[in-house]
Amino acid sequence: MLRMICSGLMFALLATMPVRAETLTSIPAASVEDPRSFWRATMEEFYGRYDKRRKCWIGQRSGETLCMRPHLLSVVREKDEDTIYVAMSGYAVTPEGGHADCHACAGKLGLVKLRPGGDRLALVARNDLSTNAGAWGRTPPEEAFRVVRLGPDNHGWLMEFYYTGQGYTEGGVGVFGAIGDRIVDLGFISTHSDNQGTCGDGLGECYTHSYEILTDPESATDRFGDLIARKIESQSPDAPSTVRIPFSQSELKYLTPDALQAALGQ
Repeated sequence: MLRMICSGLMFALLATMPVRAETLTSIPAASVEDPRSFWRATMEEFYGRYDKRRKCWIGQRSGETLCMRPHLLSVVREKDEDTIYVAMSGYAVTPEGGHADCHACAGKLGLVKLRPGGDRLALVARNDLSTNAGAWGRTPPEEAFRVVRLGPDNHGWLMEFYYTGQGYTEGGVGVFGAIGDRIVDLGFISTHSDNQGTCGDGLGECYTHSYEILTDPESATDRFGDLIARKIESQSPDAPSTVRIPFSQSELKYLTPDALQAALGQ
């Protein structure tokens, strides 16, 4: 109970406290019209020099050397002005000069929110620029990311991620969004399970349970509205067609509801 009260108070404080004045970057505002120029300026702003041999921008973050590349650029309207959501991805360079390549080895993810500030772009919010995401030393591909409206004048990223082990595949959607001047992890929603690699031919019955995540920004009472899991496929006749996923004020995240976990056989 104490944790819930403290978490609720912390969220209320973050939501109501004045946001720090936006910092102008060196990125020309006009570069948004030219993706090549925009990415060059943006990668240099947040990571540093371009390494021709590795074909990535090299930066030092959280005590690690990162090799980062452009991932996804999205421009949306917030408060009647263009707002730029930027995703950058890469990996931590190993002492041998390569990158880790194992099932449990994550890639690195940089997320930034920008807005015009005259002739340059202003930094609205960012993550630590080195968040762990994905597997095999890589983040999920560009097509696994999308920028969606989470609430009034508030967008964020949905990132699909799947992992397979011993014939079973599970997956879901990670949510990232801004609270104040920080882009934070807003939770992981389980959406998929199947046993396609260990069923049939006498190995047991095959199953697939899969949902997609939609948003309902108009349901927001604050910055974050409900998400909705909509059924795509399920062998269970009792699987609900939709499950509503509210934002948890106590955990400051979207949490997988019990009804959705049951529908996925978890």
